[in-house]
Amino acid sequence: MKKILSNFITGVLFLSVTLSLCLFLSFCSSEKVGSESIDTAMKVQPLRERVQQMEEAWRWKREHVLPMVMREQGIDLWIIRGNEADRYHNNEGPIYCSLLRADLRGMVYDSQYGRAKPAFLMFNDTGDEIEYIEPRDYEHITEIVKERDPKRIAISQFNNKRMLAVLGKKYAARTVDSRMVGVRWYETIPSGMLDTYRHVVKIAHALIAEGFSNRAIVPDVTTIDDLNWWFRHRAIELGFEHENHPSISIQRSEEDIAKYDDPAEHVTSARTRNDLFTVIRRGDVLRIDADMYLFGLETDSHQYAYILRNGESDVPQELKDAFDLANRIEDQFRLEFKAGRTGKEIVAASKKLKFPDNIVGATNDFHPPPKYIMRFVRNGLMLSKESSVVGMTSGPRYAATSIVTNDNVLHENTLYAFEPHIDVFIPGWGEQGLELGMGQITVFMDGELQYLDRGQTDGWLVIR
Repeated sequence: MKKILSNFITGVLFLSVTLSLCLFLSFCSSEKVGSESIDTAMKVQPLRERVQQMEEAWRWKREHVLPMVMREQGIDLWIIRGNEADRYHNNEGPIYCSLLRADLRGMVYDSQYGRAKPAFLMFNDTGDEIEYIEPRDYEHITEIVKERDPKRIAISQFNNKRMLAVLGKKYAARTVDSRMVGVRWYETIPSGMLDTYRHVVKIAHALIAEGFSNRAIVPDVTTIDDLNWWFRHRAIELGFEHENHPSISIQRSEEDIAKYDDPAEHVTSARTRNDLFTVIRRGDVLRIDADMYLFGLETDSHQYAYILRNGESDVPQELKDAFDLANRIEDQFRLEFKAGRTGKEIVAASKKLKFPDNIVGATNDFHPPPKYIMRFVRNGLMLSKESSVVGMTSGPRYAATSIVTNDNVLHENTLYAFEPHIDVFIPGWGEQGLELGMGQITVFMDGELQYLDRGQTDGWLVIR
Protein backbone atom coordinates (compact mmCIF):
# COMPACT_ATOMS: atom_id res chain seq x y z
CA MET A 1 0.00 0.00 0.00
CA LYS A 2 2.88 2.42 0.76
CA LYS A 3 4.24 1.77 -2.72
CA ILE A 4 0.81 2.53 -4.21
CA LEU A 5 0.55 5.82 -2.31
CA SER A 6 4.07 6.72 -3.38
CA ASN A 7 3.12 6.08 -6.99
CA PHE A 8 0.06 8.28 -6.57
CA ILE A 9 2.16 11.16 -5.25
CA THR A 10 4.64 10.79 -8.09
CA GLY A 11 1.79 10.67 -10.57
CA VAL A 12 0.16 13.76 -9.14
CA LEU A 13 3.35 15.74 -9.75
CA PHE A 14 3.77 14.25 -13.22
CA LEU A 15 0.23 14.94 -14.34
CA SER A 16 0.17 18.42 -12.84
CA VAL A 17 3.19 19.34 -14.95
CA THR A 18 2.24 17.40 -18.07
CA LEU A 19 -1.41 18.39 -18.22
CA SER A 20 -1.10 21.98 -17.07
CA LEU A 21 2.14 23.18 -18.67
CA CYS A 22 0.47 24.94 -21.59
CA LEU A 23 -3.06 24.84 -20.18
CA PHE A 24 -5.06 28.04 -20.05
CA LEU A 25 -2.15 30.36 -19.39
CA SER A 26 -4.40 33.39 -19.47
CA PHE A 27 -5.84 32.41 -16.09
CA CYS A 28 -2.52 33.10 -14.41
CA SER A 29 -2.84 36.86 -14.81
CA SER A 30 -6.44 37.36 -13.78
CA GLU A 31 -8.93 35.88 -11.36
CA LYS A 32 -11.86 37.04 -13.43
CA VAL A 33 -12.01 35.48 -16.87
CA GLY A 34 -13.54 37.55 -19.63
CA SER A 35 -14.57 36.38 -23.09
CA GLU A 36 -11.29 37.52 -24.65
CA SER A 37 -9.22 35.40 -22.25
CA ILE A 38 -11.52 32.43 -22.88
CA ASP A 39 -10.70 32.63 -26.59
CA THR A 40 -6.99 32.95 -25.82
CA ALA A 41 -7.05 29.99 -23.47
CA MET A 42 -8.76 27.74 -25.97
CA LYS A 43 -6.29 28.66 -28.68
CA VAL A 44 -3.41 27.58 -26.43
CA GLN A 45 -4.52 23.94 -26.66
CA PRO A 46 -5.12 22.58 -30.19
CA LEU A 47 -7.18 19.41 -30.42
CA ARG A 48 -4.02 17.36 -31.11
CA GLU A 49 -2.53 18.37 -27.78
CA ARG A 50 -5.78 17.74 -25.92
CA VAL A 51 -6.05 14.19 -27.25
CA GLN A 52 -2.40 13.54 -26.43
CA GLN A 53 -2.84 14.78 -22.87
CA MET A 54 -6.00 12.71 -22.46
CA GLU A 55 -4.12 9.60 -23.54
CA GLU A 56 -1.18 10.35 -21.24
CA ALA A 57 -3.61 10.72 -18.36
CA TRP A 58 -5.35 7.43 -19.13
CA ARG A 59 -1.98 5.63 -19.41
CA TRP A 60 -0.93 6.95 -16.04
CA LYS A 61 -4.25 5.97 -14.56
CA ARG A 62 -3.99 2.41 -15.82
CA GLU A 63 -0.47 2.11 -14.45
CA HIS A 64 -1.28 3.47 -10.98
CA VAL A 65 -5.03 3.35 -10.34
CA LEU A 66 -5.65 -0.13 -11.72
CA PRO A 67 -3.36 -1.94 -9.25
CA MET A 68 -4.80 0.05 -6.36
CA VAL A 69 -8.36 -0.86 -7.31
CA MET A 70 -7.64 -4.53 -7.98
CA ARG A 71 -5.89 -4.90 -4.61
CA GLU A 72 -8.61 -2.95 -2.83
CA GLN A 73 -11.17 -5.40 -4.25
CA GLY A 74 -8.96 -8.42 -3.61
CA ILE A 75 -8.74 -9.34 -7.31
CA ASP A 76 -5.80 -11.38 -8.65
CA LEU A 77 -7.02 -11.59 -12.24
CA TRP A 78 -9.57 -9.48 -14.12
CA ILE A 79 -10.95 -10.78 -17.40
CA ILE A 80 -13.03 -8.35 -19.46
CA ARG A 81 -14.75 -9.07 -22.75
CA GLY A 82 -15.31 -6.60 -25.55
CA ASN A 83 -18.99 -7.58 -25.71
CA GLU A 84 -19.91 -6.65 -22.16
CA ALA A 85 -21.58 -3.43 -23.34
CA ASP A 86 -25.06 -4.54 -22.33
CA ARG A 87 -23.79 -5.14 -18.83
CA TYR A 88 -21.97 -1.86 -18.43
CA HIS A 89 -23.92 0.59 -20.59
CA ASN A 90 -26.93 0.58 -22.86
CA ASN A 91 -24.96 1.55 -25.98
CA GLU A 92 -21.24 1.04 -25.40
CA GLY A 93 -18.72 -0.46 -23.01
CA PRO A 94 -17.01 2.56 -21.42
CA ILE A 95 -14.94 0.49 -19.01
CA TYR A 96 -13.68 -1.79 -21.76
CA CYS A 97 -12.84 1.19 -24.00
CA SER A 98 -10.91 2.90 -21.22
CA LEU A 99 -8.71 -0.17 -20.68
CA LEU A 100 -7.63 -0.55 -24.31
CA ARG A 101 -4.15 0.59 -25.26
CA ALA A 102 -4.08 3.50 -27.71
CA ASP A 103 -1.51 5.79 -29.29
CA LEU A 104 -1.32 9.56 -28.83
CA ARG A 105 -3.92 10.05 -31.56
CA GLY A 106 -6.44 8.06 -29.59
CA MET A 107 -6.20 5.21 -32.11
CA VAL A 108 -6.61 1.81 -30.46
CA TYR A 109 -3.78 -0.58 -31.19
CA ASP A 110 -4.84 -3.47 -33.40
CA SER A 111 -5.22 -6.84 -31.80
CA GLN A 112 -2.08 -8.90 -32.13
CA TYR A 113 -4.34 -11.54 -33.67
CA GLY A 114 -5.39 -9.39 -36.63
CA ARG A 115 -8.61 -7.86 -35.38
CA ALA A 116 -9.24 -4.10 -35.25
CA LYS A 117 -9.37 -4.32 -31.47
CA PRO A 118 -8.86 -7.06 -28.88
CA ALA A 119 -11.82 -9.31 -28.12
CA PHE A 120 -10.63 -9.87 -24.53
CA LEU A 121 -8.34 -8.19 -22.03
CA MET A 122 -6.77 -9.80 -18.96
CA PHE A 123 -5.07 -8.02 -16.07
CA ASN A 124 -3.01 -10.22 -13.78
CA ASP A 125 -1.56 -8.95 -10.50
CA THR A 126 1.95 -10.37 -10.17
CA GLY A 127 2.51 -8.58 -6.87
CA ASP A 128 4.97 -6.15 -8.45
CA GLU A 129 2.84 -4.96 -11.34
CA ILE A 130 -0.35 -5.56 -13.28
CA GLU A 131 0.45 -7.78 -16.23
CA TYR A 132 -1.45 -6.85 -19.41
CA ILE A 133 -2.47 -9.88 -21.47
CA GLU A 134 -4.44 -10.16 -24.67
CA PRO A 135 -5.74 -13.73 -25.05
CA ARG A 136 -6.31 -15.09 -28.53
CA ASP A 137 -9.68 -16.73 -27.78
CA TYR A 138 -11.61 -18.54 -25.05
CA GLU A 139 -9.35 -21.60 -25.21
CA HIS A 140 -6.30 -19.39 -24.75
CA ILE A 141 -7.95 -17.95 -21.62
CA THR A 142 -8.06 -21.48 -20.19
CA GLU A 143 -4.31 -21.87 -20.71
CA ILE A 144 -3.43 -18.48 -19.22
CA VAL A 145 -5.57 -19.01 -16.12
CA LYS A 146 -4.03 -22.41 -15.44
CA GLU A 147 -0.52 -20.92 -15.77
CA ARG A 148 -1.23 -18.02 -13.37
CA ASP A 149 -3.42 -20.00 -10.94
CA PRO A 150 -5.25 -16.90 -9.55
CA LYS A 151 -7.10 -17.20 -6.24
CA ARG A 152 -9.81 -14.65 -7.08
CA ILE A 153 -10.97 -13.88 -10.63
CA ALA A 154 -13.25 -11.00 -11.60
CA ILE A 155 -15.52 -11.65 -14.58
CA SER A 156 -18.78 -10.19 -15.85
CA GLN A 157 -21.98 -11.87 -14.68
CA PHE A 158 -23.68 -10.93 -17.95
CA ASN A 159 -23.98 -13.68 -20.58
CA ASN A 160 -20.97 -15.49 -19.13
CA LYS A 161 -21.81 -19.20 -19.54
CA ARG A 162 -19.04 -19.80 -22.03
CA MET A 163 -16.50 -18.01 -19.83
CA LEU A 164 -17.45 -20.20 -16.86
CA ALA A 165 -17.21 -23.28 -19.04
CA VAL A 166 -13.68 -22.55 -20.28
CA LEU A 167 -12.52 -21.73 -16.76
CA GLY A 168 -13.66 -25.14 -15.57
CA LYS A 169 -15.14 -25.97 -12.18
CA LYS A 170 -11.95 -25.24 -10.25
CA TYR A 171 -11.52 -21.67 -11.47
CA ALA A 172 -15.19 -20.91 -12.04
CA ALA A 173 -15.60 -21.42 -8.29
CA ARG A 174 -13.05 -18.62 -7.74
CA THR A 175 -14.89 -16.01 -9.80
CA VAL A 176 -16.61 -12.89 -8.48
CA ASP A 177 -18.65 -10.20 -10.20
CA SER A 178 -16.36 -7.70 -11.97
CA ARG A 179 -18.92 -4.88 -11.68
CA MET A 180 -17.34 -3.20 -8.67
CA VAL A 181 -13.74 -3.40 -9.85
CA GLY A 182 -14.95 -1.81 -13.08
CA VAL A 183 -16.82 0.93 -11.22
CA ARG A 184 -13.85 1.71 -8.98
CA TRP A 185 -11.46 1.77 -11.92
CA TYR A 186 -13.60 4.14 -13.96
CA GLU A 187 -14.81 6.48 -11.21
CA THR A 188 -11.37 7.18 -9.68
CA ILE A 189 -9.70 10.28 -11.07
CA PRO A 190 -5.93 10.73 -10.78
CA SER A 191 -5.31 13.70 -8.50
CA GLY A 192 -3.09 15.32 -11.12
CA MET A 193 -6.07 15.69 -13.46
CA LEU A 194 -7.90 17.91 -11.01
CA ASP A 195 -5.90 21.00 -11.99
CA THR A 196 -7.03 20.45 -15.56
CA TYR A 197 -10.62 19.91 -14.48
CA ARG A 198 -10.60 23.09 -12.39
CA HIS A 199 -9.60 25.15 -15.40
CA VAL A 200 -12.24 23.48 -17.56
CA VAL A 201 -14.90 24.40 -14.99
CA LYS A 202 -13.56 27.97 -14.80
CA ILE A 203 -13.97 28.32 -18.54
CA ALA A 204 -17.53 26.98 -18.33
CA HIS A 205 -18.38 29.44 -15.56
CA ALA A 206 -16.85 32.29 -17.55
CA LEU A 207 -18.86 31.25 -20.60
CA ILE A 208 -22.09 31.27 -18.57
CA ALA A 209 -21.20 34.71 -17.20
CA GLU A 210 -20.71 35.93 -20.76
CA GLY A 211 -24.04 34.47 -21.89
CA PHE A 212 -25.85 35.79 -18.83
CA SER A 213 -24.92 39.37 -19.67
CA ASN A 214 -25.98 42.14 -22.02
CA ARG A 215 -23.49 40.76 -24.53
CA ALA A 216 -25.97 37.98 -25.29
CA ILE A 217 -29.27 39.25 -23.85
CA VAL A 218 -31.37 42.26 -24.74
CA PRO A 219 -34.17 42.43 -22.16
CA ASP A 220 -37.69 42.31 -23.64
CA VAL A 221 -36.24 41.15 -27.00
CA THR A 222 -34.08 38.01 -26.56
CA THR A 223 -35.93 34.70 -26.16
CA ILE A 224 -34.94 31.54 -24.30
CA ASP A 225 -34.47 29.86 -27.66
CA ASP A 226 -32.16 32.67 -28.85
CA LEU A 227 -30.03 32.21 -25.75
CA ASN A 228 -29.94 28.43 -26.07
CA TRP A 229 -28.55 28.73 -29.56
CA TRP A 230 -26.12 31.48 -28.53
CA PHE A 231 -24.54 29.09 -26.00
CA ARG A 232 -24.32 26.25 -28.53
CA HIS A 233 -22.70 28.45 -31.15
CA ARG A 234 -20.27 29.96 -28.63
CA ALA A 235 -19.21 26.48 -27.49
CA ILE A 236 -18.38 25.60 -31.10
CA GLU A 237 -16.41 28.83 -31.53
CA LEU A 238 -14.37 28.04 -28.43
CA GLY A 239 -13.60 24.52 -29.60
CA PHE A 240 -15.34 22.43 -26.96
CA GLU A 241 -15.28 18.73 -27.80
CA HIS A 242 -19.03 18.45 -27.38
CA GLU A 243 -21.80 20.98 -27.29
CA ASN A 244 -25.41 20.27 -26.40
CA HIS A 245 -28.58 22.25 -26.00
CA PRO A 246 -28.47 23.80 -22.53
CA SER A 247 -31.56 23.85 -20.38
CA ILE A 248 -32.50 27.50 -19.80
CA SER A 249 -35.63 28.50 -17.93
CA ILE A 250 -37.26 31.60 -16.46
CA GLN A 251 -38.74 32.18 -13.04
CA ARG A 252 -41.03 35.21 -12.96
CA SER A 253 -42.89 36.97 -10.16
CA GLU A 254 -46.67 36.66 -10.12
CA GLU A 255 -47.01 40.41 -10.67
CA ASP A 256 -44.85 40.27 -13.80
CA ILE A 257 -46.67 37.22 -15.14
CA ALA A 258 -49.85 39.31 -15.15
CA LYS A 259 -48.02 42.36 -16.47
CA TYR A 260 -46.41 40.74 -19.51
CA ASP A 261 -49.34 38.49 -20.37
CA ASP A 262 -47.22 35.82 -22.09
CA PRO A 263 -49.11 32.67 -23.18
CA ALA A 264 -50.12 30.55 -20.17
CA GLU A 265 -48.37 27.49 -21.58
CA HIS A 266 -45.10 29.45 -21.57
CA VAL A 267 -45.20 30.67 -17.97
CA THR A 268 -46.89 28.51 -15.33
CA SER A 269 -46.60 28.90 -11.55
CA ALA A 270 -43.82 31.46 -12.01
CA ARG A 271 -41.69 29.05 -14.07
CA THR A 272 -41.24 28.31 -17.75
CA ARG A 273 -40.49 25.17 -19.67
CA ASN A 274 -37.29 24.90 -21.65
CA ASP A 275 -36.98 25.51 -25.40
CA LEU A 276 -40.02 27.77 -25.72
CA PHE A 277 -39.92 31.14 -27.39
CA THR A 278 -40.52 33.00 -24.16
CA VAL A 279 -39.16 36.54 -24.19
CA ILE A 280 -36.71 37.30 -21.37
CA ARG A 281 -38.27 40.19 -19.44
CA ARG A 282 -37.00 42.67 -16.90
CA GLY A 283 -37.47 41.31 -13.40
CA ASP A 284 -37.01 37.70 -14.53
CA VAL A 285 -34.74 35.15 -12.88
CA LEU A 286 -32.82 33.07 -15.44
CA ARG A 287 -31.56 29.56 -14.70
CA ILE A 288 -29.17 27.50 -16.84
CA ASP A 289 -28.20 23.85 -16.65
CA ALA A 290 -25.30 23.51 -19.09
CA ASP A 291 -22.94 20.63 -19.88
CA MET A 292 -19.68 21.46 -21.62
CA TYR A 293 -16.95 18.99 -22.53
CA LEU A 294 -13.23 19.53 -22.69
CA PHE A 295 -10.37 17.03 -22.13
CA GLY A 296 -13.07 14.37 -21.86
CA LEU A 297 -14.49 16.10 -18.76
CA GLU A 298 -18.00 17.49 -18.31
CA THR A 299 -18.80 20.66 -16.39
CA ASP A 300 -22.55 20.37 -15.61
CA SER A 301 -23.18 23.83 -14.13
CA HIS A 302 -26.40 25.33 -12.74
CA GLN A 303 -26.29 29.11 -12.40
CA TYR A 304 -28.67 32.05 -12.04
CA ALA A 305 -29.04 35.60 -13.29
CA TYR A 306 -31.40 38.47 -12.53
CA ILE A 307 -32.58 40.99 -15.14
CA LEU A 308 -32.81 44.43 -13.54
CA ARG A 309 -36.12 46.23 -13.83
CA ASN A 310 -36.16 49.77 -15.16
CA GLY A 311 -35.01 52.03 -12.35
CA GLU A 312 -33.18 49.23 -10.45
CA SER A 313 -29.44 49.50 -9.96
CA ASP A 314 -29.06 46.28 -7.98
CA VAL A 315 -30.73 42.95 -7.27
CA PRO A 316 -33.60 43.26 -4.74
CA GLN A 317 -32.53 42.44 -1.19
CA GLU A 318 -35.02 39.58 -0.78
CA LEU A 319 -33.43 37.83 -3.78
CA LYS A 320 -29.94 38.38 -2.39
CA ASP A 321 -31.01 36.94 0.96
CA ALA A 322 -32.59 33.91 -0.75
CA PHE A 323 -29.41 33.34 -2.76
CA ASP A 324 -27.21 33.45 0.36
CA LEU A 325 -29.56 31.07 2.19
CA ALA A 326 -29.48 28.58 -0.68
CA ASN A 327 -25.67 28.62 -0.64
CA ARG A 328 -25.60 27.99 3.12
CA ILE A 329 -27.93 25.00 2.76
CA GLU A 330 -25.75 23.68 -0.06
CA ASP A 331 -22.79 23.77 2.33
CA GLN A 332 -24.81 21.80 4.88
CA PHE A 333 -25.54 19.16 2.27
CA ARG A 334 -21.87 19.05 1.31
CA LEU A 335 -20.90 18.04 4.86
CA GLU A 336 -23.05 14.89 4.62
CA PHE A 337 -20.59 13.36 2.15
CA LYS A 338 -18.55 11.00 4.29
CA ALA A 339 -16.30 8.18 3.12
CA GLY A 340 -17.99 4.79 3.22
CA ARG A 341 -21.53 6.13 3.01
CA THR A 342 -23.74 4.99 0.16
CA GLY A 343 -25.76 7.42 -1.91
CA LYS A 344 -28.84 6.30 0.02
CA GLU A 345 -27.19 7.05 3.34
CA ILE A 346 -26.07 10.52 2.26
CA VAL A 347 -29.60 11.37 1.15
CA ALA A 348 -31.12 9.92 4.35
CA ALA A 349 -28.76 11.98 6.53
CA SER A 350 -29.56 15.10 4.49
CA LYS A 351 -33.29 14.65 5.08
CA LYS A 352 -32.73 14.97 8.84
CA LEU A 353 -31.29 18.48 8.55
CA LYS A 354 -33.39 21.37 9.85
CA PHE A 355 -33.98 24.43 7.68
CA PRO A 356 -35.65 27.84 8.16
CA ASP A 357 -39.42 28.07 7.70
CA ASN A 358 -39.10 29.88 4.38
CA ILE A 359 -37.49 26.82 2.77
CA VAL A 360 -40.28 25.18 0.77
CA GLY A 361 -38.15 22.22 -0.24
CA ALA A 362 -34.52 21.12 -0.23
CA THR A 363 -33.02 17.90 -1.62
CA ASN A 364 -29.41 16.77 -1.80
CA ASP A 365 -29.09 15.54 -5.37
CA PHE A 366 -25.89 14.40 -7.06
CA HIS A 367 -24.53 12.06 -9.69
CA PRO A 368 -21.11 11.30 -11.18
CA PRO A 369 -20.31 13.65 -14.05
CA PRO A 370 -20.12 11.93 -17.41
CA LYS A 371 -16.62 11.31 -18.71
CA TYR A 372 -15.59 11.09 -22.31
CA ILE A 373 -12.61 9.43 -23.96
CA MET A 374 -11.62 9.92 -27.60
CA ARG A 375 -10.88 6.42 -28.83
CA PHE A 376 -10.84 5.40 -32.47
CA VAL A 377 -10.45 2.04 -34.23
CA ARG A 378 -8.54 1.16 -37.40
CA ASN A 379 -11.01 2.69 -39.87
CA GLY A 380 -11.06 6.00 -38.02
CA LEU A 381 -14.53 5.51 -36.56
CA MET A 382 -14.91 6.52 -32.94
CA LEU A 383 -15.09 3.55 -30.58
CA SER A 384 -16.38 5.48 -27.55
CA LYS A 385 -19.35 7.31 -29.02
CA GLU A 386 -20.79 9.02 -25.96
CA SER A 387 -19.99 10.21 -22.49
CA SER A 388 -20.45 7.63 -19.74
CA VAL A 389 -21.59 7.92 -16.14
CA VAL A 390 -20.15 5.53 -13.55
CA GLY A 391 -20.29 5.60 -9.74
CA MET A 392 -22.51 6.73 -6.86
CA THR A 393 -25.69 8.75 -7.26
CA SER A 394 -28.43 10.11 -5.01
CA GLY A 395 -31.26 8.40 -6.87
CA PRO A 396 -31.92 4.69 -7.36
CA ARG A 397 -30.32 4.88 -10.81
CA TYR A 398 -28.96 7.69 -12.93
CA ALA A 399 -29.69 5.73 -16.10
CA ALA A 400 -30.53 2.20 -17.15
CA THR A 401 -27.19 0.79 -16.06
CA SER A 402 -25.88 -1.23 -13.16
CA ILE A 403 -22.80 0.92 -12.73
CA VAL A 404 -24.58 4.03 -11.39
CA THR A 405 -26.69 3.40 -8.29
CA ASN A 406 -27.34 4.87 -4.85
CA ASP A 407 -26.08 1.60 -3.36
CA ASN A 408 -22.54 2.41 -4.44
CA VAL A 409 -20.17 3.68 -1.75
CA LEU A 410 -18.39 7.05 -1.53
CA HIS A 411 -14.63 6.73 -2.12
CA GLU A 412 -11.70 9.13 -2.27
CA ASN A 413 -10.78 10.77 -5.58
CA THR A 414 -14.27 10.48 -7.07
CA LEU A 415 -16.19 13.23 -8.84
CA TYR A 416 -19.78 14.41 -8.51
CA ALA A 417 -22.11 16.81 -10.23
CA PHE A 418 -23.42 18.29 -6.98
CA GLU A 419 -26.95 19.52 -7.74
CA PRO A 420 -28.93 20.50 -4.64
CA HIS A 421 -32.48 21.65 -5.37
CA ILE A 422 -33.48 24.38 -2.94
CA ASP A 423 -36.79 26.26 -3.06
CA VAL A 424 -36.98 29.50 -1.08
CA PHE A 425 -40.35 31.13 -0.41
CA ILE A 426 -40.41 34.81 -1.32
CA PRO A 427 -43.70 36.74 -1.21
CA GLY A 428 -44.96 37.31 -4.73
CA TRP A 429 -42.98 34.46 -6.33
CA GLY A 430 -45.51 31.65 -5.95
CA GLU A 431 -46.16 29.03 -3.30
CA GLN A 432 -43.59 26.67 -4.80
CA GLY A 433 -40.82 29.18 -3.99
CA LEU A 434 -37.88 30.40 -6.02
CA GLU A 435 -35.70 27.46 -7.10
CA LEU A 436 -32.03 28.19 -6.35
CA GLY A 437 -29.69 25.23 -6.60
CA MET A 438 -26.17 26.13 -7.68
CA GLY A 439 -25.07 22.92 -9.34
CA GLN A 440 -21.36 22.38 -9.92
CA ILE A 441 -18.59 19.81 -10.20
CA THR A 442 -17.05 18.59 -6.95
CA VAL A 443 -14.46 16.02 -5.91
CA PHE A 444 -14.40 13.93 -2.74
CA MET A 445 -10.83 13.95 -1.51
CA ASP A 446 -9.04 14.30 1.84
CA GLY A 447 -12.25 13.27 3.56
CA GLU A 448 -14.52 16.03 2.26
CA LEU A 449 -16.49 17.13 -0.76
CA GLN A 450 -14.61 20.01 -2.39
CA TYR A 451 -15.68 22.44 -5.10
CA LEU A 452 -13.43 22.48 -8.14
CA ASP A 453 -14.37 26.09 -8.84
CA ARG A 454 -17.35 27.26 -6.84
CA GLY A 455 -19.54 29.37 -9.06
CA GLN A 456 -21.38 32.54 -8.07
CA THR A 457 -19.65 33.09 -4.75
CA ASP A 458 -20.24 36.82 -5.26
CA GLY A 459 -23.99 36.37 -5.73
CA TRP A 460 -26.23 36.92 -8.70
CA LEU A 461 -25.15 37.39 -12.28
CA VAL A 462 -26.80 40.66 -13.33
CA ILE A 463 -28.22 41.73 -16.68
CA ARG A 464 -28.94 45.44 -17.07
